[in-house]
Order: sequence, then C-alpha cells, then structure tokens
Amino acid sequence: MRNFMFFLFFGLILGVVTSTAFAAQIRVGQDYGPTPKYFNADDKAYYPAEIYLPNETNPARYRIHSNYSRNTDACAACHATHTAVGETLLQWGTVYDTCMACHDGTISTTYNVQEGEIGANGKPTYGGMFGIGNEPFLSNHLVTGAVKIFAAPGGNITGNYETYDVPDQGQGKMWDITFGCESCHSPHGLGGNARILNPNVNAYSLVNYKTNFSLKKVTEGNETFWVALSSGNSFDSTAKNAYQWVRSYPYLKGTKVYFDGTEKVEGVDYELSNSQGYTKIKVLQGNPATITASFYPALQVAMTITNYLDGDNTSQSPDSETVIHVKGINAFCGACHTDYNTENVYKDSTKSEPNGSSDLLNGKYTEAYRHQVGFNVADFEQYLPNSNMAYELRGGKKFMTCLTCHYAHGVSQSFWEKTLEGNWFPEAKSYWGTLPLVEIAGSSALKRAPNMATCETCHRKGPASEGYTANSAGSTPGNNRDTPVNPSFPLTRVDNTLCQKCHEKIYTGWLQTKHANLRGDRVDCQDCHTGGSEHVKSPSGTYMDSISELNYQQQVAKCAGANCHGNTSDSLANMDYNNDTISFVDSSTPQVREHVSSKHYNVGAMTCTTCHNPHGVIKHNNQTYELKYQPNSLCAFCHDLGEFAGAFNWEDYMPPVPRAAVNGAAYHLHSFTYKEANFPGWLDSDH
Repeated sequence: MRNFMFFLFFGLILGVVTSTAFAAQIRVGQDYGPTPKYFNADDKAYYPAEIYLPNETNPARYRIHSNYSRNTDACAACHATHTAVGETLLQWGTVYDTCMACHDGTISTTYNVQEGEIGANGKPTYGGMFGIGNEPFLSNHLVTGAVKIFAAPGGNITGNYETYDVPDQGQGKMWDITFGCESCHSPHGLGGNARILNPNVNAYSLVNYKTNFSLKKVTEGNETFWVALSSGNSFDSTAKNAYQWVRSYPYLKGTKVYFDGTEKVEGVDYELSNSQGYTKIKVLQGNPATITASFYPALQVAMTITNYLDGDNTSQSPDSETVIHVKGINAFCGACHTDYNTENVYKDSTKSEPNGSSDLLNGKYTEAYRHQVGFNVADFEQYLPNSNMAYELRGGKKFMTCLTCHYAHGVSQSFWEKTLEGNWFPEAKSYWGTLPLVEIAGSSALKRAPNMATCETCHRKGPASEGYTANSAGSTPGNNRDTPVNPSFPLTRVDNTLCQKCHEKIYTGWLQTKHANLRGDRVDCQDCHTGGSEHVKSPSGTYMDSISELNYQQQVAKCAGANCHGNTSDSLANMDYNNDTISFVDSSTPQVREHVSSKHYNVGAMTCTTCHNPHGVIKHNNQTYELKYQPNSLCAFCHDLGEFAGAFNWEDYMPPVPRAAVNGAAYHLHSFTYKEANFPGWLDSDH
C-alpha cells in the first residue's frame, strides 16, 4: 500500500509538471502538433515536452542513430507511432525539419551543423556548416529538399537516367531523386560507419543489385566464413576487399543466400554479420560446397574518429574530436558528382595510382580535363595543415580526396574565420595571419579557404615568383586582390520551366498556390529569386538572390511592395466576429502593415514565410491552406497550447475578416492583432 501511494503521488506530481506540454504535443484542437523544439541537458527527458534524447548530458555514450539494442528506445527521438505530423511517422513535418530539430543548435550536446560547431564548446565540425542563408560568402549542399540529385555538378545532365527493378523497392531511377539530409546520411546507421553515411546514395545499391553472386570461402585462424569479393581473387583482411551488404528494412526481400543452389534461412542455416565493415556468412548447419547470394552492395566509407563529440575549446587540447577517413570517400561523393571523381582515371595504366586526368578528356556524362583525386599527397603533405586540408589514410599512405579541398556541408566567411584564423588549428593561424577572408572568385564552392587558396596551398606559386621587384627594375606589382562588385552584365529573367527541371517538387507545389494562379501577371520564381539567367548557366548561388537572405524587416517589406500585398487596404475600422468587435490599428492600411504592428512581428521577428509556404499548399478538412503545417499545429511550434486540452482553435485569435481591395473585390484575410494580448504563452525555458 505504501508503495502504491508513493507511485500515485509521483504520478500526480509528474502530471502537474508535464501535463500542459504533453497536451500541446498530443492534441491541438483536432490536430496533432509537432514535438516542441526545446531541450535542457539535465538528464531528465520530459518527452514530449522536449526533444527526447537519452543520456542528455553525454550523448556520445548513447548514439541515437546507431548501435541499436534489442530494447532500444532510440526510435522515439524522431518518430511518433500514432501521432506523427510528418510522413514516415516523423515528429516534424519534413526530413530537413526533423534533422534540424536537433542539429541547428537546439541540442547543445551534439553537432550543430547549422553553425558548424561541436556541442557547446564550439570546435568547428569536420563537415563544415549549412548556415541559414544570409551569411557572407555562404555556399552549401542544399539539403532542404529543393533540388533533385541530377542537379549535382558533375552529375547526369543527359536526362537518360539509370534504372533499377529490385525485389524490395520495385522499379525506379537514379538521379530523379529529391536531395536532402537523407541523401548523404542514413539516419538509422545502415552504412555501419561513425558518420552514418548512406550506403545507398543516389540509389547506388539498387542499381548495382547483385544476383547469384559467388562467395569465397575464407579461413582465418580457427574461423571459417564466406565473403563476396569486391576486388581480387582472394580476401585481404587489411584491405577488406569484400562487399558490405545493405540489409534490414527495407532491404529484406532482395537479400538471399543459397547453399549449393538451395535458398537458406538466416539464423537457422547461416549467420550474417556486418560487424567488421564487410559482410561475412558463417555456416550454422550443413557443409555447402558453394554459396551464392543476391544482395544490395553498399557504398563503403570507413573512418577513424577519436574523442567522439568532444569539442574542447582549448586550441592545444589533444582530446578534442578528430576525424580521418581511411576508405571510400571519393566513391561516396562520386555517386552524385560522378564526373568529378577521377580516382578511376589512368592515363598511364602501368602506374599504381590514378593519373593523367588533367591531360586526358574524361567523364561519364560530360567530358573535360579535371583535377586528379586518389593520388598520394606525400609531396604536399607538409603544406596541407596551412589551410586545414584533409586526406584519406590507406595502408600508411595519405591520398587526396574531394574533402582535401572542400567541406561536405558548406562554408561561409565566419567558418573560415574559425578554421583559418581562429585558435583551433595553429598551423593555419600561423599561415593566414590576418589576411582578408573574402571570396572574389565566384562561389565559395564549399572550399576550405577563399578564392583559389587551396590551389596555392599545395602548388606554392607565390614563393616561385619572389624576386619580381628585384628583377623588374624595382617596379612593384599591383594588388592581386580585387574588390568584389556586382556583375556588370544584365541578370535577365528566364522561363519558369527552366526552374522546373531541377526544382520539380517546388515547381509542382507552387502551381497550386494563389501566386501561380493570379489573373494576368502571376507571381513566379523570379519575383522572389533574382539572377535566373546566370543561375541556369552555372547552377550555384553566386548570382541567385533569395528573399530568405534578407532580414525579417526586409522580407516583410518585400511582400508588402506596392505591386504585391501592399495594395490591399482594409476599409473597415471595426468588424464584428463571434459577437466581439475587432478594432484595427489603421483602417486605411493593408493587412501586412497590421502584421508589422503586431507581436508576431515586433516580438517574434516573424516573416510571412514563417507560417506561409510560397512553394505549396496543404489540404485539411476540405480547406486549402498555403501554410507549412495545419493551422493549429503551426501555432504549437511557438505557443504552449496544452491549457486548451484539445479545444484550441486558431481562428478565435486570428479570425478571417472581410477586407475591401482597391479594385472593390472582397477578401477574407485574418487579423494579426485581435486578442493578441491573450495569446497562449511562448514555449521557452519556463516549461
């Protein structure tokens, strides 16, 4: 009885502490809301009042994306079995939103990929940063779901895409796939590496599905097992020249093993293990003379990571995180940037390393002369730390990879300031000093240093040209740095169908919006994104300005332009709604100006696109909304709605009321200021 009373008392106390937030996550009116983006590293997981992360203060000991135990609770960090607001049972609306729920800095004890920092101490991440869009000289992999993979530089621009037809996934194509975080990372750790890199980038494993593949019998010490050799005629345990199979859901039906032509059952006839970074089959019963298999081969990337998730902020600390790749990164990048991976180019086939790609036209989809990758960097090794450049360590030798010159996620001026002139990397700080970190050579292109500095780091043309002044009768050469200016050539508009080729998902969504269906001059891509003509010629962000790069005041002002939402005025100073009278700030001002006078603008710094989606609509209860989420759920992102116990209705606070436009037409647009003093509380540290 005493134990019962204790647990009853504990339950009541917990209910008092969490019931409000619990209700906010469970029900918002008739809708379900996302888990609040709130986290306090106190080792108390108040899920769903905050993001669920076991062992909050030390997630290095609990890797939420890998090492699943049989009684794992990791799934609850991202998925909701019966109350999800996103497809595939996600607790947030999209894959990008789900990843950024934690990795935008909200979870202070893990990687902040938005700023490119490790935990709270701030060591720059190995992969770089994504940014929010308005950082100086920002370039990044666009993982928001805005482009298809075929838009990758060095990718398949032919429109003739490789296809697959496999047991688990059916029919499909490479390249015609939306690009996002999940394109490079497997959130469930299927790749078997410490960066959860995806073993099936751009449908690689599906297109290369192996059937009736003969396995090789291997005996090492007292152990006998079978492997599928990826190269050579014998197994090398050091090189690990055996395929790793992609397995688990949804790769189950296509994985089959046959003893002497008869299909066998895993766990009964054989044991299948990926624990060594490759797949090996151990026979449990029987003595087969041959084993064949059908399987999905993985893109294998191997690395060593020391001091995982340690972002110690002392520059001389030997204990902070260090990453060294040992296998596969060029092939991994080359799954999308295929023509840029010259590791398989041999002008002289008698040499053991790739060579000649700068002298020999090469490429699968486009032909060009390209910089070599995959060669030994011994001649340049001493200079690589000057610009914080990386390498792949294989068999004691260091080889050039895509990541020697580029970061995987992205860069900006602020990231260069940390990695080149900050206190984290002493060799780089000594080399760079206080040189200006300004990109003038076009896009910063995810480069480890601005302009062509990574070229100069290894090729060292500066020292070679010393003596110019002495050998030129004392004349001084001009400054070799220009000042970046706006292009002098005109940036003209292009047809929207050109945008559609790469941004099909966004284009299709935009077609459903009012912007796309206005009579006369509709609002199209380049009303908000300028520079279309140059963007089509060179698909980068160099000349492509987006409204999202402006601050919140400028963004709202853009929408409030005289030719847009600024030309619709409210002709009613007062309006009755549910027996209440709504009084507007100024009866002669457009709705957008009412927004500027509201708390949403002045306290929340909210723009139009904080809630509205210019690239698509949602349909709910026979209504179509140009919003990012269902209306009540959208409010739950910022407001604690638990006090309403399921009865909250957004229209009680922001009712749609008739307004008269200058052309005399009537529009129903919601009010921003009605009852705003009574808005539910903000989700903040007072939970």
